[in-house]
Amino acid sequence: MLLFGYMLVLIGFIFVNADEEFDIELLSEECDCRDWYGVCRKQGAEWLDENVWMYNCSSSNGANATFVGCMSPQKELISTKINKTVEGFWHACDEDDLRIRYEQEPRCLVESESYHVGSTFRLGTFQWICLDTGRWITGCFYKNETNNDVLLRIGETGYNGLIKHVCDRFVDYPGRVQYYAEVRDDVHVKHPTNKGVNQNFPPSKEELIQGKVNRWLHENSAAFVSNGEQFGARIRYLPASRSDWTKK
Repeated sequence: MLLFGYMLVLIGFIFVNADEEFDIELLSEECDCRDWYGVCRKQGAEWLDENVWMYNCSSSNGANATFVGCMSPQKELISTKINKTVEGFWHACDEDDLRIRYEQEPRCLVESESYHVGSTFRLGTFQWICLDTGRWITGCFYKNETNNDVLLRIGETGYNGLIKHVCDRFVDYPGRVQYYAEVRDDVHVKHPTNKGVNQNFPPSKEELIQGKVNRWLHENSAAFVSNGEQFGARIRYLPASRSDWTKK
């Protein structure tokens, strides 16, 4: 009985040392590939990690899965080593021994419309410029006497007859830009009682409340609006990039 126990210990010792020496790993019957997390996948399987990284399993010996490419937010597959234009913006997917990388052109997304960095656009009364980090107000629009739009830069004032148009920051809150129109206070104006209504002036408060006129508005907006959680690049590091701290 004692001899049998010694034999079991000896056999166990041999198997343990063989496993350490030859790095033996027992795989399940359905482990044709290993994904990035080390999970077994069947041959022919295809999957998407983190809504970005596309893989498939094309082997049957437990090797690492094949990286196919990067999936854009528009559900367009970007193959590796290729730049591709999707809806007017470039996308790039790259791969090397240490990492895979997906990058998309920065943009400003405003009311379902995408704008390139450096482009200007109008939204209501204000003109905006798109930057990497977000959009900034650069000016305000008003209509002149011929009903054409005129752009005022921040800090500028325009005149349309007796009316002054102003585009400026709030004095006590410079993070907001405002546009307003008011009667000029530097010109003396007479109001003859027999000449009807002077159309160059804003209507009375009663008419404004009734909503009959919308010319004399005061509008304001934040000077800067962030692009939020949009990403410019995503990186996934591969097992080869991990150093073995036990060998240091």
